[in-house]
Amino acid sequence: MAKPAGDAMATLPSWTEPGLVWAPSVLQTDDDGFVLYYTSLDSRSGLQCVGAARASSPLGPFVDGSDDPFVCQRELGGTIDASPFVDDDGTPYLLFKNDGNCCDITTQLWTQQLSADGMTLVGDAIALLETTEDWEGPLIEGPSMTTLGDSYWLLYSAYDWNSADYSVGLAQCESPVGPCTKRDGPWLANHGDASGPGGAEDFTDADGRRWMVYHAWVTDKIGYETGGERSLFAVPLDLRSGEPVARGLSEDSAD
Repeated sequence: MAKPAGDAMATLPSWTEPGLVWAPSVLQTDDDGFVLYYTSLDSRSGLQCVGAARASSPLGPFVDGSDDPFVCQRELGGTIDASPFVDDDGTPYLLFKNDGNCCDITTQLWTQQLSADGMTLVGDAIALLETTEDWEGPLIEGPSMTTLGDSYWLLYSAYDWNSADYSVGLAQCESPVGPCTKRDGPWLANHGDASGPGGAEDFTDADGRRWMVYHAWVTDKIGYETGGERSLFAVPLDLRSGEPVARGLSEDSAD
């Protein structure tokens, strides 16, 4: 049975403070290092921003010695939900969301190339998607990218995470920097005992099988304030007629 390895980043950088450090994701780099991207509060602006910490092991300790956030779109409400993606040619990218819903600014999903060590942003950030569909409500967030078949696919979450209306959307992209075209959505909505699914990411297991993980409310109570609980789900991810499907769920999750 696995045992907790302890705090991955026990010491915080000077630009933030304890109390709001969340949404971690890790990139393994070509030099066998690891970069932890995370969201935290920028003390100077009062906005949430993305930091980057480096370690030689996935167990840490991850160290961020910077004086400023790694990504912080202050003019767009800040930045959250960082997710790395490595293209087939080895080029790494970072996807993220501008936190515009904090400040009545349109939320968009962005991508930007990374250096080989994952610690430097290359070029300019490029907007991939923004809120356009009724089912998305006031915001989109939680981007992650994968390749299936001959296409790039962008998964994202939309609406209010604290409700049963939270869902996962899907867009097909021509490259890691777009352009991207949304599929009719939501792609993954309420199913079985799971309500308000979101935060979808994919991975390949040791046997080469593709999986998708996501979280959802699992009781009849939705939202922490009512005593609700969220759990992590994992389902096989397949390609059917050229489109990604969460095996066993696609028929039930269509809206």
